[in-house]
Amino acid sequence: MNMQFRNSSSAAVMAARFLFFPLLVLTLFWADTGKAEILLRDAAGRQVRLAKPAERIVTNESLLLLELALIERDPVSKIAGWAAPRRLDRGVYESFRQRFPTIDAVPVVGGVVPSNTNLESLLSADPDVFVVSLWDPGWQEIAAALEAAGVPTIFLDAPGKSARNPAEAIAFSIDLLGKALGREPEADAFSAYMLSHYQAVVDRLASVKTRPLVLMDAFAGTECCSVPGGANRLTDYLTLAGGRSLGADIIPGYEGRLSPEAVIGEDPPVYIGTGGPHLAGQGGLVLGGGMDAASARASLQAVLSQGVRKELTAVRGKRAYGISHQLAISALSILAFECFAKWVHPELFTDLDPAGTLDEINQRFLAVPLEGTFWIELGETP
Repeated sequence: MNMQFRNSSSAAVMAARFLFFPLLVLTLFWADTGKAEILLRDAAGRQVRLAKPAERIVTNESLLLLELALIERDPVSKIAGWAAPRRLDRGVYESFRQRFPTIDAVPVVGGVVPSNTNLESLLSADPDVFVVSLWDPGWQEIAAALEAAGVPTIFLDAPGKSARNPAEAIAFSIDLLGKALGREPEADAFSAYMLSHYQAVVDRLASVKTRPLVLMDAFAGTECCSVPGGANRLTDYLTLAGGRSLGADIIPGYEGRLSPEAVIGEDPPVYIGTGGPHLAGQGGLVLGGGMDAASARASLQAVLSQGVRKELTAVRGKRAYGISHQLAISALSILAFECFAKWVHPELFTDLDPAGTLDEINQRFLAVPLEGTFWIELGETP
């Protein structure tokens, strides 16, 4: 694998920034007013101008809360409005509520997708900036209307499949938010930490030729199996971790379904289900904030006892695992990545410790620590 990330030393980090993120930000100082203007280039290649560090963010993605919590001591205070907060892991939401009770007062504005968003709703929150996490061409019209009203838009995601690998894409997003909020040192610190952890895994995989096939069972419920496609970041993470995602070569888009016959025909040696608290009422895989390991393992066992899953070599050999879907697609995906590497190549990563990584992230970076069970192994001793 010829992927190189930023070194954790400060000199190497700064050098790599010029390689990975050219022209990310220019700060222009006006002598006549003493006012600092921030000029950004976002993931879509658009030049975005902010009159000052943003204090009021409106976003279409409630998961942005975790990203803000990595660089802001009071992340809730920066969110002037968001869409679909119930998409957040409820246990995680409750943890933030205990520390920042005003989270319940954050207004719900706009929508997750542009078709469910209207300009008046976004403007009602009086934002300094609108932050879009997932690219959709429909956001361009809304961005243009907001700009005409004096509100800039920042895209954290690019149109099409980005040339950046998953680690670089997250670092770019964190760096971009850091510049927009005036939190560059905090963003630099987390990006360097995260990239060094990615690099450690990639370096060890450099000489490995075997890439085991993995069934990535997304939102594992009563029916199997919805799997990530070739354009899905989960597929990218698994590839970077030394595996191959079953179905990614025949599903070109974001996700698709495989028949039970196709799954058992391939009989992958590794199974990874994704889940969350919202699947509790559907007999699915339940992991997340505030959940204990015994309950999470019981939900994994229940899912694996259904349908084609119980016939898989991965399940019979106890190489079956579960992970929080939200964690895997969030700015904390380094934790999922380390789990993937350890699960796909257990003999190579006996010393890899995702739980230790989470402990360090909780201590060094997060304004509100993540507590609960975010991944589980079928073969673990309860």
